[in-house]
Amino acid sequence: MRNKIILLAVLAMLSLGIDAQTVTRSFRNTSMSDALRYLSTATRHYIINFAYNDLEDFKVTADVRNQSVPDAIRQIIGFYPIAMKVVKGEGQDSKGHALPDMIFVECIQKENYKLTGRVVDENGQPMEFVNVAVLSPRDSSFINGGVTTAAGDFVIPCKTTDVLVSLTSVGYRRLVRHITTAHAGVLTMRPDAYQLKTVNVKGRRKVEHEDRNVYTFSDEEVKASREAQQLIATLPGLRVDVLSGQLATLSGKPLTILVNGIEASDNDLKALQAKDIRNVDYYVVPPARYADAGTVLNIHTRAAENGYATGFDVMQGTKSGFNNTNVYAKYNHGPHQFSLDYRLELRNAANCDEQDTYTFKDGDKRATYDYSGTYHFGYAHHDFNLKYLFTHGDSLNFQAKFTPTIFTWFWNSNMDINAEGTPLWANGTQDKRQRRNSFSPSLDLYFDRKLPGGHEIMLNAVGTLFHNKQHVHNIQNDETQQTLDDDMRQHNNKYSFIGEAAYTKDWGRTQLALGYRAALAKSDYRITNILSDYKEYDYNATDDKHYAYAQLNGSIAKIGYRVSLGATYINTSNDDTHFHKLYFTPDALLSYNVKNGALRLRGKMSTITPNISNLSNNSTVTIPGLLYSGNPWLKSALDKQIGLTYSLNLPWLNMDLTADARKIDDDFSTYYQWQTIDGNRVIVGRDENCDYLLNYGFSGTLTLNPFSNDLLSIGLECGYRWQKGKSEIIGTHHHQYMPLAWTVDFRKGCWGAEYYQCIPHKQLNGSFISSAENTQNLIVYYQKKQLMVGLVCIFPFAAAKYNNSILDNDVLDQHGWNRVTSQKRTFCITLSYNLFSGKQNNDEKKLNNKDNDQGFF
Repeated sequence: MRNKIILLAVLAMLSLGIDAQTVTRSFRNTSMSDALRYLSTATRHYIINFAYNDLEDFKVTADVRNQSVPDAIRQIIGFYPIAMKVVKGEGQDSKGHALPDMIFVECIQKENYKLTGRVVDENGQPMEFVNVAVLSPRDSSFINGGVTTAAGDFVIPCKTTDVLVSLTSVGYRRLVRHITTAHAGVLTMRPDAYQLKTVNVKGRRKVEHEDRNVYTFSDEEVKASREAQQLIATLPGLRVDVLSGQLATLSGKPLTILVNGIEASDNDLKALQAKDIRNVDYYVVPPARYADAGTVLNIHTRAAENGYATGFDVMQGTKSGFNNTNVYAKYNHGPHQFSLDYRLELRNAANCDEQDTYTFKDGDKRATYDYSGTYHFGYAHHDFNLKYLFTHGDSLNFQAKFTPTIFTWFWNSNMDINAEGTPLWANGTQDKRQRRNSFSPSLDLYFDRKLPGGHEIMLNAVGTLFHNKQHVHNIQNDETQQTLDDDMRQHNNKYSFIGEAAYTKDWGRTQLALGYRAALAKSDYRITNILSDYKEYDYNATDDKHYAYAQLNGSIAKIGYRVSLGATYINTSNDDTHFHKLYFTPDALLSYNVKNGALRLRGKMSTITPNISNLSNNSTVTIPGLLYSGNPWLKSALDKQIGLTYSLNLPWLNMDLTADARKIDDDFSTYYQWQTIDGNRVIVGRDENCDYLLNYGFSGTLTLNPFSNDLLSIGLECGYRWQKGKSEIIGTHHHQYMPLAWTVDFRKGCWGAEYYQCIPHKQLNGSFISSAENTQNLIVYYQKKQLMVGLVCIFPFAAAKYNNSILDNDVLDQHGWNRVTSQKRTFCITLSYNLFSGKQNNDEKKLNNKDNDQGFF
């Protein structure tokens, strides 16, 4: 009886496998005919028709995972000259069942012979995507061509077997062979190498496109990297920021990371093996759907298999209050993937130094207040990500991601006050306590469907709730009395929804993209401040932003182009006023490849929207007689940019030089004016729109590898900029500055070291001149397989210091600086370990949205 039950169970499982709508199968050097014959027996919903002899020479090496039969056939066909047609079955059989669909598969190039062969690299590994051209031996005229498969195989129909076979691949020397038989055998390609000081050099491979550079990596770079983040950081202009442990640009521009189109975190990169990366699209000009991004990386990975990835990294300071912790895990089984990661960034710095000087100007009267003392600040940022991904081959993806984020922040200061020229109060002290707490759960749903004929539809919806609390308690006393007791409290619930739909059509050399994105936000405030006499009141604000675009890119002769016609509609509303406006936001790019590089000319228009909290009517007291307030009447700004970039790529040098100009109409910044509030004459600072801010000049990024390997790498980001700001409140001001940052990396065997430094420069930001952080950090590490142990020193030569001063005006002079004294020369121990099994799925999520405006005042 037991054997019968087992037999029935096996038969039931077999029947389920036969009736299944999807197929899972691994083919290894299988003839196309045998692969199709297997697929014909795997389902009763299709009948596959093909000529066995015509397709027998085409070899298939592919991993089919949970795909429909038509999608499985498309995958195994790949770049072969084979066509497939599906004809829907009509009518019913004698038993009343619907007739199955018919699939016809045939070779579309009918010739007497089929030239076959396999391409491998110098290590004998198969090479994918190698261009194979069949040429006439008489005049080298083109006869036919093809592309190698994942197994390195090619099959090219031709009329004769007396031909020249030309093989080309990025980073490899061209290989030409005279073939006189139908079987070319195994062809080995060699890297494009040269000799420098007796060192054999293999350069990173780079291909220029109109809006991006495509990079692949050498075997040495892959072997030297524990995981994908470490490998990606070797690209020009990128580094791993020691303070945060995340990828960053040398220039400080924001960085968006994608893995196969999905927006990814640094923990996602750490869960990828370096050897699983095929190539990287390095977008120097992001496409229309990433219009707000600075730099975009799209990392393409190899085929997925069942398996898991897990790991952690910790950096703990020897002084209290400095910790970065990351823990991540992924599990992939069939079409399903589950992943979880957690990131903690903790800071707690006491005994920091600060000084601020305020000079009130009222006609000929002057009153100066000097605040000097210490402050104690800290924060904890907890990021959780829980993701589920379902993939149906390459044709359908669905992902759900839940992200609860917890953020806490505090800043306590104790200052001594020296007051001059004021009859209202004398010298005294200030005790100021600031708190911020936020809990923001977010749900991100994504759907992607590829259709026959190069069509693709993408949908993305992101909902976020921000639950915020903010408290600022500012107490000041002079020698005889209390001069200030400002107790501002704000409770805010912000509801955010971002929805996006996009459609793309690919014609090969030309691509069309259409898209629409809506960002809707609503904030409900409960506020207590000085203007309400510290009585609680409600305030409501909404913020809508709609963006629609049509983008076309391709090439004409040697000129690449990308043109995007976009429109942005902004609508803000609050209890005080309403604002709405339609902006024309086009984006155009022209590119021309030159020897070892490219020229790119780009023009762009976009909008800058103020944070929703800036549009509230909240207020807080900075010092007695000086208030900061929100501005419900603040408008959005229009950003106009144009630039010309020259890129040079050599095995030992990678350089980008840019001349550009940027003008922001209606830019907003804090401006100060005298006002009368409750019968008192006070200075009020609030964000106001100026006429414009102009920024133009030169900038460049340089990566130098003197030995053309990873032994020594030097990176440099520098430039010279001119600025001009015009405002009806403070007039016209000019400024010049020179940004400069550099890094040196050394790697020998298991040992490595890196030093990074940013030379501080002062930059015009609206009505202020502010300095960049004087960052310096040094790391020395030992790496063995998946383990890395290192010693980090942050700010080894000088403590982090920040300067700011207000531009000359008739109302207020303000100069200040603060220094994180306690974290000077902080040593940290860093420990990282990861473990891999198999390869991980990565879906093709091509819409990526997130609301980062928490709503703090």
